[in-house]
Amino acid sequence: MTEFDKFSEDYEKVLSECISLSGFSPSYFDEYKIKEVYDFAKSKGIENKEIKILNFGCGIGKSERFIKKYFTNAMIYSVDVSSKSVEAAEERNSGLDNVTFKVFDGDRIPFECEFDIILAANVFHHILPERHLNVLRHLHERLTKDGYLFIFEHNPLNPFTVKTVRGCEFDRGAILLNPVYTSKMLSESGFRWREIRFIIFFPRFLRFLLPLERYLRKVPLGAQYYFIVEK
Repeated sequence: MTEFDKFSEDYEKVLSECISLSGFSPSYFDEYKIKEVYDFAKSKGIENKEIKILNFGCGIGKSERFIKKYFTNAMIYSVDVSSKSVEAAEERNSGLDNVTFKVFDGDRIPFECEFDIILAANVFHHILPERHLNVLRHLHERLTKDGYLFIFEHNPLNPFTVKTVRGCEFDRGAILLNPVYTSKMLSESGFRWREIRFIIFFPRFLRFLLPLERYLRKVPLGAQYYFIVEK
């Protein structure tokens, strides 16, 4: 049994309480990330292709409907170490086509194919630091030669993020990844061409400022950040 098995039934309720100060629902942030991935894919002309997407650390399957919304022709493969969460994800997304869920044993992705896009959204701060390199190297192996990894993480440089994580029940014991550390791990695991973007600057009551966020991507104060890396 993993730590997240016990949260599989009330994960979204707990998360909503943790992020209540933002004024947004959890689904807002789920879709936000997928839109970021989609915008990049569109710039590369692959958004409508029959690509394979791995959602690494899918939890209870909150992102799959958004992946399907934006990547309509994609095959989606989702894994998590929590078997209870995978069961909840399968039930939650039972109406979606071309979406497959499996339990990840912590070592090998349980699919035989390679992936054009791998998404790891707020996963690595739950993985022991001594395992980061091995996991990243395995993800590197499983990308196609022109594939991309998107790794989203909470930003420890943002005091509100740190406070939120500290007050969240299922984030107890989580170790936030400094962007410099994440960049170093990505480099050492074999990835090339690293671009970092900082995201989520404004709460809901300042939503009129949301269009400005695209111009703040290099400002290291966003609530989260993500790297885009190539194989």
